[in-house]
Amino acid sequence: MTVPDSPYRVRRTPTQYRASRQIERILDAAARVVAGKGYAATTTADIAKAATVSIGSVYRYFPDKTAVMRAVVDRNTRRFRDRVLADPTPVRTWRAALDRAYAVYVDMCRTEEGFRAISGAGLAAGELEPADDTRDPLSEAFATLLIRHFAFPDTPALRTTLLQCTTLADVLTRLAFRLSHTGHQDTLDQTRTIIENLVATHEPPRPS
Repeated sequence: MTVPDSPYRVRRTPTQYRASRQIERILDAAARVVAGKGYAATTTADIAKAATVSIGSVYRYFPDKTAVMRAVVDRNTRRFRDRVLADPTPVRTWRAALDRAYAVYVDMCRTEEGFRAISGAGLAAGELEPADDTRDPLSEAFATLLIRHFAFPDTPALRTTLLQCTTLADVLTRLAFRLSHTGHQDTLDQTRTIIENLVATHEPPRPS
């Protein structure tokens, strides 16, 4: 089930705007608490207190804190995609497109609590998903970008590489923010280079 116009996976679909706003408050509180004290130390009761709702209100929509943080990741993904797509500046190469997208991701890790909760609190986005779930909305979005706008061939190998890229970016960016609260620059630069080198193996040949 999903909240209208939102990708959250919840136990009960809210039927009123007030209920939808309550879910947003729960996610805001979860991001804030986890960013401050870490995922392991955070309890569902902590989240409820920070959101100024009863713990029953949290459980009405989420079975546990993992489900709450999964919704935070879903919201992060939506906000990231919206911000990347909202930039009207044209890019002429796939490398420039990936560089811009990664720069947006790093900036959001610096400035938004939802991203800091994942990148800086000892938690990787992939840890919130079932072991047999390999779907990744970011890698799918990058596949769409490369295939539609830069003529990359749509192959299983490309999609696997992009899943590797988003997984590596998640882990290494998290490391960068463990090394420095602003993001260890050399680690961020190395991450961008690794991603570009992986994608380059699928680059279509230039017209002769």
